[in-house]
Amino acid sequence: MELWLARSPWLGIVLWIILYISDYYLTVYSARGFKEIGHFQFEGSFELTPQYQKDIDALKPVSRLHIILLVLYSLLILGIWYLFVYFLGLPWAYLLYLGMFLLLEVAVHLRHFRNIFLIREIRKNGGVDGQISYRKWFSYRVSAFELYLFFGLFLIVAALASSPFFLGGAIMCFGTGLKHNRLAKKAKSNPAQLVETKA
Repeated sequence: MELWLARSPWLGIVLWIILYISDYYLTVYSARGFKEIGHFQFEGSFELTPQYQKDIDALKPVSRLHIILLVLYSLLILGIWYLFVYFLGLPWAYLLYLGMFLLLEVAVHLRHFRNIFLIREIRKNGGVDGQISYRKWFSYRVSAFELYLFFGLFLIVAALASSPFFLGGAIMCFGTGLKHNRLAKKAKSNPAQLVETKA
């Protein structure tokens, strides 16, 4: 698989585009779903990434920022392939960077699937009573913990398979976990208002 990814930039770019687009729309789906089932409150915003919070809170089907970053990151992946594979003959370095892009999205998608299951299960069978309120700092801390788990998983796979692709995913998950821990500390010292997600 990694040989295919390194042979040409296009497979990596296509996978990135699919994952990045589905990440946005699954986030919108989850935000809408939590509003509709009405049991959950999120401090400030359901979305964790600050630059996307306004678009997700508004449930925008198209985000200008998302499209811009989609194009820029796709061009960046293309540029990294040409630099490391075509010019320098270092496919492992390209795979390291590609793993950073793709495997972080894999970790995020598993979180989306959990949310979708939760929303559909509550709609169908109930099982949740009253209101559940998530402080922003708590949401960031949970996210950081989950990303550290993926860091450990990807690092083990990287070590067992001598895989620069999974090493890249491990590095990115660890770095993003650190970022979310910093955001948790910031949110805890500057609490926002709880936003009720009833429709």
